Amino acid sequence: MVLPLSRPWRHPKSGVYWYRRRVPKDLQPLLQRIELKESLGTKDPVLARIRFLHKACEVEGLWSNLRNGHSYDQVAQPAIPSDRERRSQGIASPRSSRPELGSPASAATTSTTHDACAATPVPWRHLLAAYAAEADLAPATVKRWTGVMAELEAALGRDDLSSISRADLINWKGKLLASGRSSNTVRTPYLSAVKAILNFGVAGGYLDANVAMGVAVKTPRQALSRDRDFTDDEALAILHASLRKPPAKLSIEHAAARRWIPWLCAYGGARVNEMTQLRGGDVREIHGLWVVRITPDAGSVKTGRWRDVPLHPDLVAQGFPSFAVSKGPRPLFYDPSRARGGSQAHPIYKKVGERLAAWVRSLGLTDLGVDPNHGWRHRFKTVGRRAGIDPAVLDAIQGHAPRTEGERYGRYPIEVLYDAIRQMPPYKLDTRDGSA
Repeated sequence: MVLPLSRPWRHPKSGVYWYRRRVPKDLQPLLQRIELKESLGTKDPVLARIRFLHKACEVEGLWSNLRNGHSYDQVAQPAIPSDRERRSQGIASPRSSRPELGSPASAATTSTTHDACAATPVPWRHLLAAYAAEADLAPATVKRWTGVMAELEAALGRDDLSSISRADLINWKGKLLASGRSSNTVRTPYLSAVKAILNFGVAGGYLDANVAMGVAVKTPRQALSRDRDFTDDEALAILHASLRKPPAKLSIEHAAARRWIPWLCAYGGARVNEMTQLRGGDVREIHGLWVVRITPDAGSVKTGRWRDVPLHPDLVAQGFPSFAVSKGPRPLFYDPSRARGGSQAHPIYKKVGERLAAWVRSLGLTDLGVDPNHGWRHRFKTVGRRAGIDPAVLDAIQGHAPRTEGERYGRYPIEVLYDAIRQMPPYKLDTRDGSA
């Protein structure tokens, strides 16, 4: 569930930040209102976030006390004083009166802050919602972390992050490993999610320390019995199967996915979901060259950055540009009107990728040492090295991060990328029968 208004709201006229929160339906009769709204008393966005988190914690406590039978007068918290009210009452601003480190005043301030943090519950749901809003976390990340934190709550019997100790997390780690989860899974996403959320709490003044720091899990070195890219025979088997007449019950869009995505990944080295989310308008002609534009506008891109990947001459000869243009602005490999059960965290184009992986496995490529989709990404590098292509250009085509600060400057013109792409030797099949 997405929590609304999980960040400070800035008044459009005054510029002052406010705390706003919808009152749960079961508490609206007690409070005689549907929304809590209170000024945070500052125009400083950093200070507003800190005050917002503390106020949110107070409100969570208010909800809990009201549900336990206390009256509003017994549990209501005082309003946050504005900067002007602080000055008129002789109360120092938290930012302007910060004492020097090591001074007696600093020690007293630190002690007071610690006591306040220790006395104030920090429910993880609100902290995660605030983190997701501020950092613009991907829906899939929020979904994964929510599951992790729910498991932690179930294990400890409480949702208050301020009450968690280092020993709690070490014991939890041990139970996760004993339950059969791999060390890699316990490290990511379990411990990594907890550490990230606690770090956000510390940075926002919500928690005094990150008790997860230093809690680690040793991961054994993975034994590799083969390379992670498809062999020549495996690649040819998939490409040959892509040209077979599809089953009659297969949807037009999924038949197109089987037909074209293996070739797109083979000749462009893209992540499979960068291809499953393509729309007709993402295939275009630039300076006389056909390119595929990979963009966050179409769906998730790991780097968050767009890039143009030139189409290999063989793909153009097979007619992929004509197929894409015929679809107009619509998605090429799924029909949004027939989506069943898709969500922001698990969109339909990811399901297309999952079905493609299952299809590849059904072809007899069952070796777990190679991923049925990601194997193309590894193979692209291998084939590019065979052709003597500049590694930095291969990285640019695939959207890998530059290896040096100098490589971050400038860009690779589309003509340079195309020169590299056309050096990739075309895949030659014995027959190309029954193309979709």
